[in-house]
Amino acid sequence: MSHYEAMMGRLRQNPLKNITLLKMLTAYHAQIDSVLIEQEQDWGVLLLMRAGTFGYDQRTYPEADTVVLMDYSSPEVFPALLERLPREAKLVFKLQEQAYRQALEPYFTLRRVRSLYSYSTDGGPGFRVDEDCILSESVDERLLPLWMANDYTMEELRHYFEEGAFSVSLFDGDTPLSTCIVYRNEERVWEIGAVHTAEEARQRGLAQRVVRTAVVHTLDRGYIPRYQVLESNLASIRLAESIGLTRAVTLEHWLNY
Repeated sequence: MSHYEAMMGRLRQNPLKNITLLKMLTAYHAQIDSVLIEQEQDWGVLLLMRAGTFGYDQRTYPEADTVVLMDYSSPEVFPALLERLPREAKLVFKLQEQAYRQALEPYFTLRRVRSLYSYSTDGGPGFRVDEDCILSESVDERLLPLWMANDYTMEELRHYFEEGAFSVSLFDGDTPLSTCIVYRNEERVWEIGAVHTAEEARQRGLAQRVVRTAVVHTLDRGYIPRYQVLESNLASIRLAESIGLTRAVTLEHWLNY
């Protein structure tokens, strides 16, 4: 088993918790300085990624040198990971456990800048397909204005659909009212994103209908649905919680510069 496969296997033990690590490893493993520590039954994974590698980090943290992600099975492994952290660099820590931040605080001055919430569900009676919602497994050009209003590019959209993405949308005739896309984030975790409702169709609960239907289709395909929101996006948080999604992971971003 390769170093990469061993790390992926460890992280996939809890794919939703580790979705950011899995996503970065899948997309950029050749550009990441990755560490796997194995001590008897315990293990730890550390990812050090140049801040300019991922477009979001490049835009959001232009002064940073390195993005740090980690997971470990026991605090006993943390010292071995700590030894591999660059002390003089400007770091962005993306941490999915409060314990990780607490372990780092004696060694780094950390400043919290944002949190992202991952919502999910394993289904239930409240989740059912809305028969008026249209599912499409190819790029529907009628929906491009809504998707691009969320800053998706054609290159991104084509890539998602080539990898099996699908959209769920509501129309008035040929006019799109509300839409979302479900796309592969990692092997088992699929993202519900690009949620957008035309301005004239808002305040009618249409986004709830398309997202709820998207969740059902995602679960029916055997995937874990993930709906990620920034902590400040109260409307999106209300949407997630109103249809019965629950917060599964909180990913906090901390700077040491």
